[in-house]
Amino acid sequence: MTNFSLKTEKKDGIFIIRSNGYLDEKGGAILFEALQKALPEGYQKYILDLTESPVINSQGIAQIIEISEIIVDEKSGELAFVGLSELTSGVFKMVGLLQMGEAYPSEADAIAIMSN
Repeated sequence: MTNFSLKTEKKDGIFIIRSNGYLDEKGGAILFEALQKALPEGYQKYILDLTESPVINSQGIAQIIEISEIIVDEKSGELAFVGLSELTSGVFKMVGLLQMGEAYPSEADAIAIMSN
């Protein structure tokens, strides 16, 4: 599997995290660290773009659940998921992630909806 990396961007009051590579426990920890850096900046809207991470294992899913709980439950924020494969979408639905955040077909769609 490829090494995991991520890039972040701040756009229109939205904190965007773009992952790249196999999202396992290590990748999830990197995602969590990025979120921990963004929270003190006061962001309420987050996009997690998984387009370049088509494979997510159970530890990666667990980290995404934890991140989602912090954003939605603890901080009363909004969360969007972008780039979900059919398999990932099914898993996200099964574990309740799609009740915490909305899935969008593209980052541009998520930004357009969340910017309003």
